Amino acid sequence: MKIISVLHPYLEDRIHEIELGRYPKNHLWGLDAMQSLPGFRIKFLKSNSIKLPRFIEKLANRLFFRNSPGIKAELSALLASRDSTLIYSVCGPLSLISFFGKAKVVSWVFRKPSEAKQSIFSPYLAKKLKLHSAFLCLTQNAASVFKEYSYSRFLPWCVDLELFDKDLSYKNDTLPFFLATGKTGRDYKTLIDGAKVVPAELRIIGPRHQKPDFLPHNIKWISSTEDPPDTAIDYPKLRKWYSQCIGVCIPLFEDAEDTCGYTNMLEAMAMAKPVLMTSSGCLHLRPEDQSFGYSIQPGNSNAWTQAMTNILTSKDRAISLGKNGLKIVQEGFSVEKFNQALVCFMKEILAK
Repeated sequence: MKIISVLHPYLEDRIHEIELGRYPKNHLWGLDAMQSLPGFRIKFLKSNSIKLPRFIEKLANRLFFRNSPGIKAELSALLASRDSTLIYSVCGPLSLISFFGKAKVVSWVFRKPSEAKQSIFSPYLAKKLKLHSAFLCLTQNAASVFKEYSYSRFLPWCVDLELFDKDLSYKNDTLPFFLATGKTGRDYKTLIDGAKVVPAELRIIGPRHQKPDFLPHNIKWISSTEDPPDTAIDYPKLRKWYSQCIGVCIPLFEDAEDTCGYTNMLEAMAMAKPVLMTSSGCLHLRPEDQSFGYSIQPGNSNAWTQAMTNILTSKDRAISLGKNGLKIVQEGFSVEKFNQALVCFMKEILAK
């Protein structure tokens, strides 16, 4: 039986939690669905089983694997390439792909490569990107760039509609509150400046280094942990807050290529909550254009104040926005739809 090896370092410590329904199954990235591929055995690589002295790992990652998932992930993929028909790298392109022999490689990509000069160890060198059998692209922008190097397919992200269920309800005995969560690319300063004059609480789950020395009276802050997976708050509590809040705020910096906030946005939509989000140049879902929330211009605290006030003063409008968002994810962003598209794609690549 032929082997497909899946490289997904961030999932290694969370498989059990997904099986118990305590962590979103969309983070499997199709690992479960690929078990149905006839004639193939799916092997989930355990990069953590590779033991290296800590100082060697840190030094190697700093010198040679700065733009890759790290030396342990690289070595686990290299070893697997000896007997694998295909390497499925959820964590992006790999620096050692030149040594993978005949194994096909399919990598997820999220944004175009940096225009800065690449070192010889970078996985984003053109000659290494051209060794891929295909790229799966989280955005249309990425697909338009990576098609220069190999076959590229835009496959939108998804959300676990069982874990984030709109019908879950929790009694809220506190004042109305907005929720903001996430640690990559977040502009919490601008959001706080806009929220401090709004007659509602704002709960933020964000990086410790972004927490202001002084918080306005209506801002509650939980510091997230530095490394994935985050352990600042568990999913049952996060789901409860999603259910109780009156809107989800996703404050981003202006980065036309970044995918920051994508998962957060889909989770909010699945819970039928209006989304207030800084305009993103690369995501094909936009709250205001598709009527599931408000789009905020980067760095505009007054726009945050206005959008949050609109949610507070028009309950019917807020409910309508939430329903629109829920319909969008139910029709096009379920785990089942993602898995179906991924399996079809893999069959196409394996048949070539």
